[in-house]
Amino acid sequence: MAYEVIEVEFRTELHAHWSVFFDHLRVPWVYEPVTFYGDKGSPCTPAFWLPRERIWFTAEVQAPAWWGRFAMAAEGCDEWLQGWDEEAGRCPPVDVPKQWRGMTLLAEGPFFPEDVPGIGSWGRPDPWSGPWQSYEANGMRAYDDEPYQWTMCPQCGLFGAEFCGYAERLSCDCLDSDEHAKVANGSDERLLAAYRAAMSETWPHEADAGQSPTLRWPTVREALIRQPGATAAAGICAGACRPAAQQVRQVQRHPLTSQESEGSGTLCSACPGFVCGRCGEQPTAAADVPCRTCEPVVLLTENQVRQHLNGVVAKLSAATGTHGRRINTIINDSINVKTRAGISLAQLGAALTNAERWLDDLESMPVDLSAPVDEDPDTLHGPELRKLLTTYVGPLARMSGEPIPSTQIRLNNWMGVYQRGEASVEQLRDAIVQARTWLKDPGSYRAYIHPEPPGPGGLPAPVQTKNAAADTSCVLCAAAVAAGELVGRLPRPREPYVPMVWLCAHCLFDRRTSPRLADVVLRVFHHTFSGSNTTPLNTAEAAVLLEVLLPIPLTGDDEHLQEAISVLRRGLDDADPVMSLSYYPARAAVSALHAAARPLDALSGDVPVLAAVTQHLDEWHHNPQNIGKDAYRSRTLWRQAVLKATPAPTVLSRQGGPFWV
Repeated sequence: MAYEVIEVEFRTELHAHWSVFFDHLRVPWVYEPVTFYGDKGSPCTPAFWLPRERIWFTAEVQAPAWWGRFAMAAEGCDEWLQGWDEEAGRCPPVDVPKQWRGMTLLAEGPFFPEDVPGIGSWGRPDPWSGPWQSYEANGMRAYDDEPYQWTMCPQCGLFGAEFCGYAERLSCDCLDSDEHAKVANGSDERLLAAYRAAMSETWPHEADAGQSPTLRWPTVREALIRQPGATAAAGICAGACRPAAQQVRQVQRHPLTSQESEGSGTLCSACPGFVCGRCGEQPTAAADVPCRTCEPVVLLTENQVRQHLNGVVAKLSAATGTHGRRINTIINDSINVKTRAGISLAQLGAALTNAERWLDDLESMPVDLSAPVDEDPDTLHGPELRKLLTTYVGPLARMSGEPIPSTQIRLNNWMGVYQRGEASVEQLRDAIVQARTWLKDPGSYRAYIHPEPPGPGGLPAPVQTKNAAADTSCVLCAAAVAAGELVGRLPRPREPYVPMVWLCAHCLFDRRTSPRLADVVLRVFHHTFSGSNTTPLNTAEAAVLLEVLLPIPLTGDDEHLQEAISVLRRGLDDADPVMSLSYYPARAAVSALHAAARPLDALSGDVPVLAAVTQHLDEWHHNPQNIGKDAYRSRTLWRQAVLKATPAPTVLSRQGGPFWV
């Protein structure tokens, strides 16, 4: 059954707010269904009729003069109470037929009930400090008693109105009046939520003009109704509903047959629509559907529609095993929107109609979006690649059991970007290839998320290797990499370290076991900029560094360089698996190597790396940019900022860092 948008007009905004209150609690209501007349023909039009509860409810800033006489007749009282004012007493008696008799309630005042619970000084429910505390009478007035408050049974949820909101007086009899005396449940959470929802609704002239919701301005409220044809019926109604069969019988002067009089719907004589077969006075959506006056239908506000739609999405997700985000994407595609933020009520109705139809028949839900598309990424570019990569997010999330946002982050980390829009064409293609690999081999995805820890002095295993598509350079050591040579990636380091992209084969496998001078210098650089006071070196790294430092002539002022050589010698002599260089000896060693201008291996990247490390260590030591650390939550982030702010960018500052090496 489809949802359609209808419009309901209210005399005041206060009435419109109360209609939202009833709809939030799913209480059927009819607005001004009938006008009663006094002995002298004076009209009385109460605002709301609640047929299930048989309650007449009127909300006005000031009580109408006729309300007392109407309440007396509607409640079937024979005696006029003297407590009413003189103006009410002068009003003529009102005739209310038996079918319209019931309880009467008057909410008099400019304020809407608040969404605050009523708790007394002893911590017990208190009707005098609850949501009706702003009203002079602390509630509503019946013909012969006050205050009455809306209440709900705490056990079965029955809605009604009782003196002080005492729930044990409700007709459900769930509460024993002797055992449960004066259960003031007018502050039930469901009621408070309904008050809150009603007050949060606004309408164009109220929001634009900033007027009070109690002003007597005609207010048109849009809402959704689960009744196909309701909108069309209201649009073609001529306002003179009359069954065509009745008109024909009157012209022919023959009484209606029993079958015609008992029909649930008939053709209208004034328009192409239908007239309710029960009352014969209101338009109806179809021939066999009663009007909303005879059988009120609860209206849905925008917030209720969104909440209901979210509930249907959860049910579809559980029934199909598809992640909720994917279900939402399918729903949005069905109404041709990318997001449901800011869409019209009609579009929300269409989305809810589709979702409920799919829930009734799971096979009718589109499935083309639930599985990745098998296309060749080499033939696609830009937006096409991003769209193709998106199709893998849902399946990867289902495979791994991770939330969709976590899966998105994993893919972005794989590409070495923070946002998908930053990824290049090559990065997108690479991510698509890797996503397919993970789906075929879920173990490889788990190994990527939880890599095996490396052994002492070793390196973690690469999570991917491939042949370089073009000439490039290693992101860590800056060594040249020719097209076709092996490159790879290591697992993402812990935050706040940034991920490295493609490393050369040496940095992947031999950097710790067969180090070059550039590898040792880079360890000094990255440990310094990560905030560490020492640089740990294994035996192989210590031997490489000591070999190049020994030929450098020492002077009496080189105490830090002498300390570095002593630490390395002592560690190698004692066969220490790990030896640590403090900051000043390590910096002195790097500066001495740079000053010595030894002929180093230019092909391996030693020369540019050594120059860059020397420059950045000096900048860090003196901090010429004067970057304070108070704005950063860790020393690593602070030193990252110093590195990025260098006035002379190098191969290291362009690549980011520090990396966890």
